[in-house]
Amino acid sequence: MEKVITLPKSKATVTFRDPDDILQKDREKMWSFIDTEANQLLATNSALKGLMVVMIKSWTLDLILPSVMPSSLGELKSADYDAIGAAVQEWIGILTPDFTSDEADSPKDNSIDSDGQ
Repeated sequence: MEKVITLPKSKATVTFRDPDDILQKDREKMWSFIDTEANQLLATNSALKGLMVVMIKSWTLDLILPSVMPSSLGELKSADYDAIGAAVQEWIGILTPDFTSDEADSPKDNSIDSDGQ
């Protein structure tokens, strides 16, 4: 389900994509923002930025969408940026695959039986 928030400073609205519509290529785009050499705080911030870039579907700001130009996020007031960051945190699990699922199409289900078959 899509989610819509109103930003505190600009009063613009931001519509986020339905997390169920995220494709693997979207996840890989998110990963591209993560700096594995950075300290934990910077790595967390870059993960959130990747989520913002992929999850923002539309906004009423006079800025190019982050999915087209990620640097647009840098043009936001800090309070608006933080509101978007807070909104995407619930989807942080999208960044990593779920290999523990018992669903028939999960990676876990594709494992080899103990007899090698």
